[in-house]
Amino acid sequence: DGDPHRLAVPELAPGSRRLYLCRHGETDWNVAGRVQGMTDIPLNPNGRSQAAALAAILADVPIGLVASSALGRASSTADAVAALHPGARRLVDASFNEMNFGSLEGEELRGGSPRREEYEARLAEWEAGRTSVRLPGGGESPEEVAARALKGLRELGALPPFAAAAGGAGVPSCPRHVCLVAHGRFNKILLAALRGDVSRASQVAQGNTAVNIVDIDEGGACTVVAVNLLDHLRAAAQPPA
Repeated sequence: DGDPHRLAVPELAPGSRRLYLCRHGETDWNVAGRVQGMTDIPLNPNGRSQAAALAAILADVPIGLVASSALGRASSTADAVAALHPGARRLVDASFNEMNFGSLEGEELRGGSPRREEYEARLAEWEAGRTSVRLPGGGESPEEVAARALKGLRELGALPPFAAAAGGAGVPSCPRHVCLVAHGRFNKILLAALRGDVSRASQVAQGNTAVNIVDIDEGGACTVVAVNLLDHLRAAAQPPA
């Protein structure tokens, strides 16, 4: 049986990079079911506890870089992880911000809300392959989010060509183990993009502080090792004897 207080994953193959893609901790808007998007909502007390639990389960992982979105809920969660990896570089990049939900931001989408119907109509379009359709009121499309997410990973050196990260003067090479803390819809889209089909993003579950693990080889092939791991939250509720 595995130890729920430790992350049990297969050994990383030589020459590959491993991405630990995580979601931020809980906010009051998560609890209320309100759309956050680019709105900068802080972690609530439970979210800070979740961030600490995430940091604990990643403590033994040889993370060399902790990156996050520029929004406070993700940045604060990443700071908790970085605190247990004092030798890791810390990077904040708006490329990893949540999807811009346009005029849906701040709305509650539970029950029979008319805005929920509007959002579900967009989801249906995306699932049908029309992933260039944007959210209303200046929002983004899944294709736009995927493009900036992949560009951000390439700039980190976490996607091939890996040598590019080490090739320029003064540019540090990308470590083999990278933690990126971002957001629910962003993570869904990025995972779907790495699997080759952005239209399937809504099939991906993402709880608060979920851990997703993706191995990327030198040719750019991605192997999704784990999705939506939440064992650390259960472990936090049951301390070891």
